[in-house]
Amino acid sequence: MDLTAFLVAIFFSACLQAVDGLLVPANKFIDLALPSYDYIVVGGGVSGLVIANRLTENKNVTVLVLEAGDLDSGPDLVTIPGLVGHGFIPSQNWNITTAPQESLDNRTRDYGQGHVVGGGSILNGLVMTRGARYDYDAWRTLGNPGWSWHGMLRYFKKSENFTACVAPEDSQNLHIRPHMKVHGQKGPLQVGYPRFFYNSSRNFLEGISELGIPLLPDINTGIAAGASVAPATINDRNQSRADSRRAYLDSVLSRPNLHLATQQTVTRVLFGTEAVDEDSERPAKGLKRAFGVEFATSFDSPRKRMACNREVILAAGAIISPSLLQVSGIGPASILDELGVPVQIDLPGVGQNLQDHAMVGAFYNYTRFGMFTANNLTGSILEEVESQYFANRTGPLTHPLISTLAFASLRHLDTNWETLLSNIPSSEPESHLPPGPGQHPTILEGYARQQHLLTSLLARSSVGALEVMADSIGTLTAAVQHPLSRGFVRALSADLLANGSVARNILLDPRYCSHPFDCDIIVRGLKLNNQLVKTKAMQQLVPQPAYPWDDLTSQNDTALLEAVHSKLQTEFHPAGSTSMMPLEFGGVVSPRLMVYGTSNLRVIDAGIIPLLPAAHIQAAVYAIAEKAADIIKQDSSTMSGSDPNDGDVTPPPNPFTNGPPGLGPGIAEGPGISGRVNDDHGRPYHC
Repeated sequence: MDLTAFLVAIFFSACLQAVDGLLVPANKFIDLALPSYDYIVVGGGVSGLVIANRLTENKNVTVLVLEAGDLDSGPDLVTIPGLVGHGFIPSQNWNITTAPQESLDNRTRDYGQGHVVGGGSILNGLVMTRGARYDYDAWRTLGNPGWSWHGMLRYFKKSENFTACVAPEDSQNLHIRPHMKVHGQKGPLQVGYPRFFYNSSRNFLEGISELGIPLLPDINTGIAAGASVAPATINDRNQSRADSRRAYLDSVLSRPNLHLATQQTVTRVLFGTEAVDEDSERPAKGLKRAFGVEFATSFDSPRKRMACNREVILAAGAIISPSLLQVSGIGPASILDELGVPVQIDLPGVGQNLQDHAMVGAFYNYTRFGMFTANNLTGSILEEVESQYFANRTGPLTHPLISTLAFASLRHLDTNWETLLSNIPSSEPESHLPPGPGQHPTILEGYARQQHLLTSLLARSSVGALEVMADSIGTLTAAVQHPLSRGFVRALSADLLANGSVARNILLDPRYCSHPFDCDIIVRGLKLNNQLVKTKAMQQLVPQPAYPWDDLTSQNDTALLEAVHSKLQTEFHPAGSTSMMPLEFGGVVSPRLMVYGTSNLRVIDAGIIPLLPAAHIQAAVYAIAEKAADIIKQDSSTMSGSDPNDGDVTPPPNPFTNGPPGLGPGIAEGPGISGRVNDDHGRPYHC
């Protein structure tokens, strides 16, 4: 390293020592950066920060993370669990809007995505669920050796620092008994439980149990069909949000080989004319090699370039990453031609196979006299709980919007579930996929195989078909977990910064309920809600259903379906748009997460998920990134790493040797907040 480069590295290292001094001004970055980096990571969200952290464990490896957003300042709206669900900070949101949903009501949907260092982990609802072991075994079946449940379990554990710190009475009443062998306790990400639970959580679990749905002491063992209090990404010590920035970035800011540039939007991946075979260091005929990226702070600002010595890694999420591939010349040739972008690689699957968890929230207002819910957090009561939270990190503000939920199998939703499933494989793939690139033979073949796999998954009693999420005020949200609908993402301009907004230059069309099975499942979920609120346990809350959920027994399925079409929203779990599948199935990346046709361009984010698990996907994304880091290290001749496929044959633990125990009787609540804030739920306790 020459003297100038050395001084630049020293300066940058000094800037990285403290959060407040993390960044140099955006317009000065190119003057202060290194001439090139070994790895350029596009996106400073969950997967990008995991990768940057793990690769820079080797002090001889340099990594640059380019993030379009900025650092968050840690406002209460972000950090306090009890304020989750009160909206997004506009500057931290890409503010994307879907295309009009033709299979619903022809209206658009707002689609929040993280535009901030930390990405979606700054915006999400904190829920940490993994899904069923069979969800991941399906990934392997789709042509991805090493990506089964057992191949992922070690990375679920590696990412988390799990704390089973729950008051004894909560553990008993809410059936919280984590199976510690499937949890990590040395990872960067804090995962645990709040120090306060609303009494309605117990009623919900009691009611679910009355319906015959099992109660799970730990929802993350690989057996996921049942009800549970889900762990959350909460720092147990201070009961605040645990996100990827604080877990994977803040702790390594002193590394001089890790540089982060914010307010930098990558506009293109740059390719050379020949690739290099990494084993022989000789040209690999036919493969494209990325030599760097182009980026800018705005449409009007100068475009800058940065060179990479080894790899470019796209970690911008399932919406931005495929769009960036397309404007870089990788994607369906027909789309690239429309954009006027020279075709580097005709790859039909880029932007296809988009999946999401669609949901409908139904409101059953809990009207029991004196009942304490999140709606009570106003005026003097809010002042009281704020004082309690900031004084000793206890009380209602430690509780996120959602902690109690149930994943119902198809058998729980319909006694005629076999008949319902029998119709899936017989449906023609082309009738459920978008026109144009979505009709490519490889896309059709991949979707047909997914249909057969989903039929097998949904037949299992341990796999969730529907999620029901319960808040404290009476909202019961039903979300389809294994959707058959497939959407797409495509760039609308060769310049993602045109018109001053990336969101305006991307067409996002989830095509909700383009396969009618998905909305059919949600209708069944709403009927399940109706049964739930009539159980003995839930009747204690005196629920009053709001329109149009007030008389489901007299409504036919057609009327319910119309209500679903107008109320349906997203769970914000986009995936699949750069799928990890074989080329002949419409795949975009290999099991090594390398983009087909390239030698050094990988995608590492939710876009690579070939089939959505029945879960909130942040746990999967953390694990994917951890596994990807080991893959990269293994593929590099100068870095050591664990075998990413090691442990792929370990049998899963069975926490139900004697069957899942039930809950005790329901509980009654007294008036006001007394007895909830100031009892053991509100006092500090030790594990």
